[in-house]
Amino acid sequence: MRKRDLGILLLAAFAVFFSLQHDGDLSFREAWYHLSDADYPIKHDADRLPSPLVADLNGDGKPEVLIPTHDAKIQVLQPHPRPSPDDASFHDARLMADVSLLPSNVRLSSGRRPVAMAVGTVDRHYAHAPSPSKQLLVVVTSGWSVMCFDHNLKKLWEANLQDDFPHAAHHREVAISITNYTLKHGDAGLVIVGGRMEMQHHSAELFDEFMVSEHNREEHRRSASEKQASETGNTDLRHFALYAFAGRTGELRWSRKNENIPSQPSDASVLIPQHNYKLDAHALNSRHPGQDRREDTFLQLAHFRRHKRKALKKTPGKAVVNNVHKPSEHNPPGKDVSNRLANVIGKAADMANSNKIKKSQRTLYVPTITNYTQVWWVPNVVVAHEKEGIEAVHLASGRTICKLHLTEGGLHADINGDGVLDHVQVVGANGIEQTVVSGSMEVLKPCWAVATSGVPVREQLFNVSICHYNNFNLFHHGDFSRSFGRTFDTTGLEVATPILLQRDDGHKHRRGSHGDIIFLTSRGEVTSYSPGLLGHDAIWRWQLSTGATWSNLPSPSGMMENIVVPTLKAFALRAYDPKQVIIAGGDLEAVVISPSGGLLASIELPAPPTHALVLEDFNGDGLTDIILVTSGGVYGFVQTRHPGALFFSTLVGCLIVVIGVIFVSLHLNSSNSGKPRASTDYR
Repeated sequence: MRKRDLGILLLAAFAVFFSLQHDGDLSFREAWYHLSDADYPIKHDADRLPSPLVADLNGDGKPEVLIPTHDAKIQVLQPHPRPSPDDASFHDARLMADVSLLPSNVRLSSGRRPVAMAVGTVDRHYAHAPSPSKQLLVVVTSGWSVMCFDHNLKKLWEANLQDDFPHAAHHREVAISITNYTLKHGDAGLVIVGGRMEMQHHSAELFDEFMVSEHNREEHRRSASEKQASETGNTDLRHFALYAFAGRTGELRWSRKNENIPSQPSDASVLIPQHNYKLDAHALNSRHPGQDRREDTFLQLAHFRRHKRKALKKTPGKAVVNNVHKPSEHNPPGKDVSNRLANVIGKAADMANSNKIKKSQRTLYVPTITNYTQVWWVPNVVVAHEKEGIEAVHLASGRTICKLHLTEGGLHADINGDGVLDHVQVVGANGIEQTVVSGSMEVLKPCWAVATSGVPVREQLFNVSICHYNNFNLFHHGDFSRSFGRTFDTTGLEVATPILLQRDDGHKHRRGSHGDIIFLTSRGEVTSYSPGLLGHDAIWRWQLSTGATWSNLPSPSGMMENIVVPTLKAFALRAYDPKQVIIAGGDLEAVVISPSGGLLASIELPAPPTHALVLEDFNGDGLTDIILVTSGGVYGFVQTRHPGALFFSTLVGCLIVVIGVIFVSLHLNSSNSGKPRASTDYR
């Protein structure tokens, strides 16, 4: 075989190999769907239902999908089994059960629409439990009714908190947290509910006002003066209220509804610690992706520790000993440590008794949280990631420890690994409002992203473009590029909230870690930037033009039923996989992108999404699936792997190696086997 033929064959093998690497070995296939009974018009953002949940309520190892409805019901669906490779169509999901949120005595649907759902376990886990524990379902309705159901959807308890909030107000933020930690002996778990209200929108329906009962009207009349004083003085609609209930009984353990820390601008003293607690970017989990909608607010349990006091100047005299951090001594009174014989006998007795308590040591100890709990792995603070910032509340008492006010919108994270909270802002060209850059009087322009560092703002990190990046990587940031002749038509341009894609650099999101900032525009442009070497400026990595486009034109009726909610998230393709990829979703297409900018998969959406795509494993195979929520129903896409592609890629790689070896051997043989010269040539 000639070397020319081997070279052509080698180039063809390389082309096949790289095309297989580009296509990837995964796809998302159509699995199941569930259509809604009626098309409910959405007039305001408060009318939106929460996203579906994927949970294993009864602990049988088969996940269920929980879907809320506008007629005050929670439906439990069994997803269709994993489809065959040849089956590329949706199948109707089986409705296993449903539960009504209406009261049993009066079938009145006003104020019973679900606004938030959460599942979790309140039972204590054991290290060698024979079966997984069963979970509870907690639902918060629009009338501030907190309802708890067991794994069989049987109501355990209900608490009504409507009297603590003004009338004709709707939920601006709401969040639920379920944990198996307890505050009182005899309780089973803890349910924490938090939320903030705002006055009803002008286009909201007035039917709820008409359906107020006569009893409530009399109650409002009798306490008119008190309510008026409360609304003008003490009650603040911007206040984030918190309630803690016992998991099984629903008894109120504490509530925080009167305490309020006034909001302050970003250039003032925004860090308000009431105690000397550690409050930094890592302790507050700064990786939250911005607050755009009601479901973006969430609660998280954490352990805060006090700062150690600075060492004072040594003075002659007796030193003061702090026994809080002093390790406990295992020297009972009367024991002689210097006696070796007594020590040997004591160790033998301890080994004899260890077999009796060995079984009890296998269980995981879940203590009761009190004001004096100091175990490092037990949470003592609930961190509320709110629209206006981050707030840390004492878990045992409900009092505010500290609060950090942040500018609304954008991404708040430590993007350059210096331990200081940063803020990335980007806006579209919808023409409704103008956003001012944090810490300056400059108006943020469309297609430009600005990152600032510090709270309050200390410095500006970078100012880069996220639209139509040039091929030569020139003039992509700064004011000079604006006047370089690059004029873009930004009419109707929208942007999604940017995200931070962490790198696997060994720091595990702590100080010193770095990541990439990912941007998405309504024209389907996905752009990636990484911080500079010294933490300043930004390095352009890649830009990909995808089909994840959308357009939200203003509705002439003022309703929001046609609003498209884009998706920009980072997720793992497998459970417990540290490597994350990017998903960008528009109105008719969603794409999965690798951290290096390669297109892994694309999904055609049957209808525009009204919620962000839900990324959960609904078939229990360990692979992350996709749930699409539209105005007409819910659709499920299952992740399918193609092991044949990996095997074929391996074969092509081996073929490349064999061809390379043959090519090198032929080249060496041809160079060594030259024509022998005649003996007369040397004479």
